[in-house]
This record gives sequence, C-alpha cells and structure tokens, in this order.
Amino acid sequence: MSTRAEIDAYLVEGARLIRWAEECASRMNEAGACEGHRLMAATTLKAMLHIQFRMTVYGDRLAAEVAPAPAPPPVPENRRWWPILSRRRGYRPIHL
Repeated sequence: MSTRAEIDAYLVEGARLIRWAEECASRMNEAGACEGHRLMAATTLKAMLHIQFRMTVYGDRLAAEVAPAPAPPPVPENRRWWPILSRRRGYRPIHL
C-alpha cells in the first residue's frame, strides 16, 4: 500500500508527463502526421488521463481513510434503583 506522499509524487509526475504528451500530440497534428500516428497518440493520451484520474481517486480515498472518525458523545450511564435500597437500615435481600 502506498502512502499519501508517494501518491502525490506520482500525481505530480503524471501531470508533467501528460503535458508533455499533449504537446507531442499537438506537434504531430500541426506537422500533418498520418491518421494512425495521431490515433496512437490520442489513445495513449487518453490512457494516461485515465490512469491519472484513477490515481487521484485512490489518493482521495486514502486521505478519507486516514482521517479519524469523529468520536461519538459519551453515553450517560443508566442509574439503577436497587443500590439505594441496599443502603437503608434493616434491608435484607430476598432470596428466592
């Protein structure tokens, strides 16, 4: 399992690689590359964006799991009435 810091580092590197791939695809389109090359570049870019999205979701889920859950308020203890009877003088418990 990866830590949050590692996920953040992967996200930064992924964003850099995606920008670089977008620039390459743009240059290919401007240079008049054939349809097959443009299709491969678009498919690769789409896969990179999907992986970046999945890593972002995983990082968010990891952060949510690490966050401590709020503690429930303390429940008041129910008082019992029979200890009051045991403090009276002359009290004898009934044995069945």
